[in-house]
Amino acid sequence: MITDLNEIVKEWGYRVHNSQPDPKNTTHQYKLYELLIEYGWPINAIDELLHNLNEDDIVKNKNSGNIYTVQTHNPDTQDLIKKDASDDEIEKVKKGEKPSDDKDEEPESKEELLTSDHETVDDALRYTKSQAKKDGKREGVGLGTDTSRAGEAAVHTGIRMFQSGASLEKIEEELMKIANEDDTFLNAKWVKSTIATLKAIDKKIGIKNIEDVAWDTDAGRKAIGVDPKLKTSSDMFVRTKEGKNIGISLKQDGKVFLNNGGWDEQSVLLLNDLKEVVPSEEHKRLTEAMSIAGYNKDRAERFKQAYSKYSPEDILKMVNSLTPEEIKKEKLSKKYLDILKNPEKLLEKVRLASTEKPNNLSGNEMKALHRLMKLRDKEGDKHIRESDNVLSKKTFNVLNSSEAAKKGMNRHVLRAMHVFDALGLNETLKKGGVDSFITMFGISPDGATLDEENLVSLFGSKFQQVLAENLNEVRNGDADPKELEEMLADQIEIDYESGEILFKHEDGGKYPLFYLNGRARGIGTAPVMELGQTPFMALALKIGSFDTSTWEDKDIKKLEKMLKKDKE
Repeated sequence: MITDLNEIVKEWGYRVHNSQPDPKNTTHQYKLYELLIEYGWPINAIDELLHNLNEDDIVKNKNSGNIYTVQTHNPDTQDLIKKDASDDEIEKVKKGEKPSDDKDEEPESKEELLTSDHETVDDALRYTKSQAKKDGKREGVGLGTDTSRAGEAAVHTGIRMFQSGASLEKIEEELMKIANEDDTFLNAKWVKSTIATLKAIDKKIGIKNIEDVAWDTDAGRKAIGVDPKLKTSSDMFVRTKEGKNIGISLKQDGKVFLNNGGWDEQSVLLLNDLKEVVPSEEHKRLTEAMSIAGYNKDRAERFKQAYSKYSPEDILKMVNSLTPEEIKKEKLSKKYLDILKNPEKLLEKVRLASTEKPNNLSGNEMKALHRLMKLRDKEGDKHIRESDNVLSKKTFNVLNSSEAAKKGMNRHVLRAMHVFDALGLNETLKKGGVDSFITMFGISPDGATLDEENLVSLFGSKFQQVLAENLNEVRNGDADPKELEEMLADQIEIDYESGEILFKHEDGGKYPLFYLNGRARGIGTAPVMELGQTPFMALALKIGSFDTSTWEDKDIKKLEKMLKKDKE
């Protein structure tokens, strides 16, 4: 095991884009994770180191006065109360208790907390692109993009308006006024989704049955009795007049990604989720298979193989033969043509990239070389493009060779779907003050819900029987939920050729509900991981049943058409 910190930091610097490792940057942390694996560090030692890198600061927002924890203090918007706070100090803040040196008055009342929450929502709803440009990266505003936060805020606002007696038409009218402003992040698509979601919430919960609504803010959570420290996928909460807190995950439509983002970041999330159920040696193999470093080496080698038959003179000849139409078609702008006009240096970098320095070629150099190949060498183009599938193929090969990894992956899908949350089997949620959990989809016209009722139609009568026999006991803590978990996991099958994640129904059918894919958004860009819902999943949600025997003929035909298109 290599433990020389100077060597580790030096190599770490080589692997991040600006040569300046940031211990609190998720992508940079993953690069360090990869490096330490290569240096022979055990997983538990790596985990401990990464945990120590994530020390929190306690800050007070200059505008709202709210106190919360951040990993990076922004002096422009936040007053620093405590730097590198201890676990106990962080715990107190997240429970709503004041830090030791905070001199403010007693904690806010429920009304004051809700007012603070609603003000945060109103700010997000009307937040502008001009403000975003001025503010830069913001802390303490939750996950997602400014657009998705505006969409969540629209649902929160819509519920409050609905409660006050406004019609859906009036709510849509008022939200569209904001969406029609050029500078706001809220758009017409999210407004349409909001109206559909409100219909679904009214049908499932009842607007008249809602006492309070809170966004996923510390103030909102504290106001209704949800632990601010609780980790949940809820985007907002409603408290019913019966005193029950319902966590709601909001989806704009049926095009949902369980995992979506840079492969390096998403693979860490997946690997962490599989750590407990996959033996250490198999987990190490999976980590190596999902490594970006391996992807970079493969891509570099493909460039070398594709260009090994060409001399600098050949490259110049191909460049000079390009027509204006071809240049326009492949977007070979001046910066790319300038790169190609120095072929000796470029081919030397290609050679070195495949042997000594996998990251030797810049993104623009790879784009220039690949676009030229697309126009003059179809076989070379195909060979380079195959690098897109390297990560997913290597990942699938390891998953397919390990029963433990297969089952772990199946459980990951179930957790990402919030199945156990929807069934009330997540004890952490209950302890944190969330009594039940539902996922709402803003699918036009009436929205859709993924809850216990829908899950029964998905998994079939056998599941319904097991559920009826065991669910209450599991919920009450009198029975182990493993039987249910095992049963659900066994009904998932992953097609490692197509990347489809299939649910095996008791009627003998296999329904593609999700797909797993790793791809680059163009050669020369970082690969992404997509674990997303298929069109069938969206259609089933819209119809309200996964049991195709209950579908109308027109829906069956639509399904057949979608499945045929997916296979083409």
